[in-house]
Formats: sequence, structure tokens, C-alpha cells
Amino acid sequence: MIIYGSRNIQLAKETLMDKCPNCSTQNSVELFVFQKYAHVFWIPFFPLGKTAISQCEHCKQVLKLKEMPVILKSSYEVLKTQTKTPAWTFAGIGILAILISAGIYSSKLNDKKNAELIAAPKSGDIFEIKTPGNQYTLYKVDHVKGDTTFVLLHLFETDKLSGIKSLKEKGKEGFSDDIMPLSKTALNEMFQKGEIRDIERN
Repeated sequence: MIIYGSRNIQLAKETLMDKCPNCSTQNSVELFVFQKYAHVFWIPFFPLGKTAISQCEHCKQVLKLKEMPVILKSSYEVLKTQTKTPAWTFAGIGILAILISAGIYSSKLNDKKNAELIAAPKSGDIFEIKTPGNQYTLYKVDHVKGDTTFVLLHLFETDKLSGIKSLKEKGKEGFSDDIMPLSKTALNEMFQKGEIRDIERN
């Protein structure tokens, strides 16, 4: 369940020289400027804009921005330009950017690791395979001879990438006794095409 919404924070407060539009009292109107921001799980994500309310200290009349007469709106525009949007209201975007960058970096490291493993396969390596029919299964390296890698095929497939975990939990009993030879060139082509998604070496 994602908890999201918006909140306001007060940025500025100023007592205006203008008369209250309701009771005509001089110097009694206070103008408040608020910053609205979106949040996800209470973490500020990005600013949504500024707004304001006014309140007369004498008659207690409260006006929202759209209800203010032109003179109060003009005062708001002046005060608005003097208040900056807090940097922390962009925190969510910053965190998201860091997570995306970390994910890209981790993916590149994993690709580099897999490229090294595919170039020198060893007995016991587990290849996560995406089949042409968009199913997922496993190959297990039985042995390597010269430029040929001999793999055992898994007896089962799954239609979800997350199902790979359950296939691995079946252990060696999940693999058939049939051995399929694959040249180093064929393995590399499978890897480049994304058919070999990941490699596990104990």
C-alpha cells in the first residue's frame, strides 16, 4: 500500500500596510505564504507551487488566495518572489535519482561479472535462461571440454522471472540427465541476445 498525498508548509508571514477589505482596519492584515509539496510515505517528493491566505487580526476574516482583492493579491506576488522553494521538497526526486543510478551501476557490474563467467564456464555454473517463448528455465554446466560446454537442462519452466528461485530450490533433482553441448560462440551469442540473463557460480 502506497501512502501519498500533499502537504503545505509556511514559508513567510508579513503584516501588510493595507486596510482590511472587511473591517477597514489599517495594518491589521497578516499574509501567509505556503509551499505545497507532494509526498510519498511522508517523504517530500517535489514542490507543487505556492499559495497564500490572509487573516485580519481585528475582525479575524480569513481569505484564501482566490478570494483576495487585487491589492492583497499584489502583495502576495511581491512576497512570493522573495520566498524560495526549500531544497528539501525535492528530496524524493533526489533519492529516486540515487536509486536509479545505483541500479544502473549494479547492473553494469553484474553484466561485467557475467561476461567473465561466460568466457570461462565451470562445472556447477547455473545459467538463468529466457526461452524464445518468453519462459524461464535453468541450464547447469556439467563439464567443459575445450571450447564446448556441456549443460544439463532443467525439467521445468516458469512464466515469471520470479519463478527462477523456486526452480533453483529443486536442486539437482530438477535437472534431466540429458546433456546438451554448446560451443563458446553459441554461449556468447545467447548472452549477447539476453537469453542468458544471469549466471550463478558457487
